[in-house]
Amino acid sequence: MFKEKLAGKAVLVTGGSSGIGLAVSTMLRECGATVGVFSNDRGQLDRMGPGFFCYCGDIRDGRAVREAADAFARRAGKIDGLVNCAGASRWCGLMAMSEEFWDLIYDVNVKGTFLAIQAVARHMIERKAGIIVNVASMSALKSGMPDASAYASSKWAIVGLSRNLHLELKPHGIRVGCLCPGSTRTPLHEAAGSPNIDEMLDPRDVARAVLFMLAAPPNGHVQLLAMPAMFEEWR
Repeated sequence: MFKEKLAGKAVLVTGGSSGIGLAVSTMLRECGATVGVFSNDRGQLDRMGPGFFCYCGDIRDGRAVREAADAFARRAGKIDGLVNCAGASRWCGLMAMSEEFWDLIYDVNVKGTFLAIQAVARHMIERKAGIIVNVASMSALKSGMPDASAYASSKWAIVGLSRNLHLELKPHGIRVGCLCPGSTRTPLHEAAGSPNIDEMLDPRDVARAVLFMLAAPPNGHVQLLAMPAMFEEWR
């Protein structure tokens, strides 16, 4: 479906070795794209198999992120797309929440997204072209959830970051969009025995939405895409 538009493209995927990120990385390769995978899990990267350029590092480490982006640009000869899937998904009530918990959520989800965009945008600006897709969450668009203040507000921040950076980078030919998927059947939910696991979105379904955004025509742009699971209310 997207092969003719994504074949030959060079796309870097953060958090690309598990969950939604792994589905995105795999489907991009199936479409003939050159794929760079950034992850902090060396074991998962070792299992990626041939055909991927893998980089191990902490998304909160600006130097590691820049070095990975530069290395991928050298290997691929360019960077056409960036998909930010790296994220921390944890829950805690207000009174039990420590500063360390809050900082972890924001450093991974918000700072990490910022660092990856900054590292890749330098290469895109040189070519005056590129598409960036930031994966946030439906929790950013809902009215609220108990014990989710750190997580949900960090995803709100990603939506706002995407909107503002789109305006800033648009003159350079770079489009920035945000995808807000609902509950997705990732290893994290499976290990936790989350309720409604069988009704959750499949990671490959979310990945198809990412590829749809990456395959946008030159004169079009998907700025914000909401994708709740059917059992979830959007209110």
